Amino acid sequence: MESTQINQKQSAIAEFSQHPLSSLFFEYINILKQHHFLKEAEDLLAVAKEYYLPENRNIITKIIIEMQKAAVSDETNKFKQLLEQLQN
Repeated sequence: MESTQINQKQSAIAEFSQHPLSSLFFEYINILKQHHFLKEAEDLLAVAKEYYLPENRNIITKIIIEMQKAAVSDETNKFKQLLEQLQN
């Protein structure tokens, strides 16, 4: 049974890293690091490692959606707003 769980985790990680939108999630982590939100970036990397958990999928999905909104937005301060939301 333990071997099955390990295979499921590895499969989920591979699935997430190959998802076409995963780069947006990792770009957000890079933005956090650039603004010295190292703990938050570290926490999100842990979330990515356990992508198969429903609560982590929700977090990842919300970040990807916000990154998509920021990418098509004319607001130059959108990333700053996202970072401020993290602080609250």
